[in-house]
Amino acid sequence: MYISEHIRKQLQKLLGKENVLTDEAALLLNGYDCSQSRHRPDLVLNLSSVSQLAPVIALLWQAKTPFIPRASATNHAGSCSAIKGGAVLNLNALNRISSIYTSKGFAEVEPCVITGDLQQELESLGFFYAPDPASEKISTLSGNLAQNASGARCMKYGNTADHTLAVHFITPDGKTHYLRHDQPGPDWLGLIAGSEGTLGLIEKMTVKILPLPKHVHTFLTTFPSLEQAIQTVTDLVAQGIIPRCIEAMDRTTTQAVENFSHAGYPTQAEALLILELDGELKTIQQQAPVLEKICQQNKCQTFITAKTEKEREKLWQGRRAAYSAMAALAPDVAVGDGTVPRSALPQALKKVREIIEKYGVFASLLFHAGDGNFHPQLVFDSRQPEQTQRVGKALQEILKTCVDFGGTISGEHGVGVQKRALMAYQYDAPTLRLFQQIKKAFDPANLANPEKIIPVGFEEKARPFQEENKEVLALAQEIKNRFSQKIPSLICGYNPSPKEAFSHALPTDRLRQILEIDKANFTATVQAGIQVNHLAQALEKENTFAKLPPQYTGSLGGLIAAKTYLPFINQLTSIQVILPNGDIVNYGGKLMKNAAGYNLCRLFAGSMGQLGLITKVTFKIYAFPQQAETLSAPFSVPTDDLFIRMKKVIDPEYLFISAQEGGKQ
Repeated sequence: MYISEHIRKQLQKLLGKENVLTDEAALLLNGYDCSQSRHRPDLVLNLSSVSQLAPVIALLWQAKTPFIPRASATNHAGSCSAIKGGAVLNLNALNRISSIYTSKGFAEVEPCVITGDLQQELESLGFFYAPDPASEKISTLSGNLAQNASGARCMKYGNTADHTLAVHFITPDGKTHYLRHDQPGPDWLGLIAGSEGTLGLIEKMTVKILPLPKHVHTFLTTFPSLEQAIQTVTDLVAQGIIPRCIEAMDRTTTQAVENFSHAGYPTQAEALLILELDGELKTIQQQAPVLEKICQQNKCQTFITAKTEKEREKLWQGRRAAYSAMAALAPDVAVGDGTVPRSALPQALKKVREIIEKYGVFASLLFHAGDGNFHPQLVFDSRQPEQTQRVGKALQEILKTCVDFGGTISGEHGVGVQKRALMAYQYDAPTLRLFQQIKKAFDPANLANPEKIIPVGFEEKARPFQEENKEVLALAQEIKNRFSQKIPSLICGYNPSPKEAFSHALPTDRLRQILEIDKANFTATVQAGIQVNHLAQALEKENTFAKLPPQYTGSLGGLIAAKTYLPFINQLTSIQVILPNGDIVNYGGKLMKNAAGYNLCRLFAGSMGQLGLITKVTFKIYAFPQQAETLSAPFSVPTDDLFIRMKKVIDPEYLFISAQEGGKQ
């Protein structure tokens, strides 16, 4: 695209002439990432200070010039490709650890601090940062948040969003916003996690840090089948044992890794697990025999305990070398990133093997067994067009298989441009339209990392809409009728005053069903009109528990919409919502990870019923009671700039209004 000489000179004034690059070498070197996507930008801007970010973004906004944030470029989805040209922002120099407060449990960092560098600094202080992507030696903290990458410890500790306490976030117009999970209104911080730079840029981050566990014990075990390995994980969770890590490999991966790294892995088993327990020694000593017994019950063939730190490091040596081991076999490696409900892993991986055989490609399978996220690695030579085409088709079918088994096309690598078309396979048109509206609210000029995530022409290609519940369909039709007549609605559940005071109240207490308690995946799916205390009692009868506030009598939807209990908000894995125009949107599933699209659970948490009517949610459950935390007072109706922008695109007629008595849904 054309960039005027005036804008070029303004950028040179801000950054220095030597940091505004247009030479061919710079453009080519910044036109790719770890995917097969190749797009040449028009210029490259090297930033040396976080103070330059907002002025540069404001100037590019003024010039209507697209911009693409880029640091280590380790993602596998084409997330930092300059599809429309424009300016690539090289942010690598913004890598300072500003401060570490061990007594308060957080660190303040610039966006491009390398994850492993922070880990190393914290370790010397007796602390650690829980997210641990395999690329930690090169990936950046803001890049991890942009993809919501989390790595092996996700099952126990959660994802990157859960360990990011606050960010300074620059929207595409150059305005800076301070975002925290516990602010009034939607969880904007949770929403930008996984947004891949399409909503704006991260200027600074505050991340949670934790004391190093006093003890870590590592085990390696092998099984005759993937089914038995996965059943082991389910049985562990049922006993209330949540390992620090559960990493798995198939035989192809194990053999390639052993040949490359000589980690001492048994190479003939169909499935290999690396499990790790951490915490107090007494707890580990109680859990380790149970872990071994469960492995034996599932017919494990090998059970190895690392007796020293050196032995432990050797067991991990192979897992860390998995990508390198495959890369040594061919010039290129295409890495997939699908997630399915954990119980569906064996069947999904069986189908994946059939696809690999069908296309005659060589691939390995490794996965985070605890959260259903697996990474097929397909090796090939991109100089061979026919081979490249077969690999591309195989990867497309593999990701479609994930969706077919109730999963997602991305658990932590993102969508970018490489998987953009597949979003129409995962989501229906109303949900994709909502993603489009979210993008428009943050970035009306479509300048921030454009042409990513949302598929082109999705209206005709999108997954068919499916909803069978008559109550939900009736509510949607009622809202649609009100929308056409411009009749306002006030959502209410167990708060009687709005029903009496407002003739157009929209009650949700008819949505009270518990639809499923899934002990294989440890999730529950329920309608949002159910009373929280009744839900807790019903779960307990099934010997399952959730992070719910004790004795809370309001509706579950109200609890979410008012964002009065953050521990529960963090447990949401899917949400269904009726929008003010009557559209029904669906996001997520029985998934521990989903990095495909904008996180709608975080958008509607704290929305106070002004953006949509929550009808159904899925959330994590546990085998043992969960510790109760403080219930915060309901927030008032949001009035911040981001909420106003979102309200205007989702509910331009302002038909969904909120009760001032606390916003109970």
